Amino acid sequence: MTKSNRTRCLALVGPLAGERRITQTTGFPIDSSQVLPAPDVVLMIAGPEPGAMLFRYTATGEVGGDTWHPTMESAGEQATYEYEDALGEWVHVPPDVEDAHGYAILYAAAQMNSRGGS
Repeated sequence: MTKSNRTRCLALVGPLAGERRITQTTGFPIDSSQVLPAPDVVLMIAGPEPGAMLFRYTATGEVGGDTWHPTMESAGEQATYEYEDALGEWVHVPPDVEDAHGYAILYAAAQMNSRGGS
């Protein structure tokens, strides 16, 4: 798939007001000893074929999980459900960026650093 026929956008995730609504784990079945970290950023990638992926990362590059969704709209709804008011505005990844995953992590790290976060 070429860059020109896919949509890539990200949203920062701020501190959650309460407990996480969804917990991602390594592997299947869900194992509470393998809980992945809460993300600082979510990346949505959708292409010409049906479906969209949501990838979750920390600002230090740790994987926070990923999920497939039938549409971009349903992926966005899932992110809103998981992070509620902590979910920031969706921002498009620039078309000239080759590695959207790396870009999302660097974007989150830069935003956290500019706000004095860790």
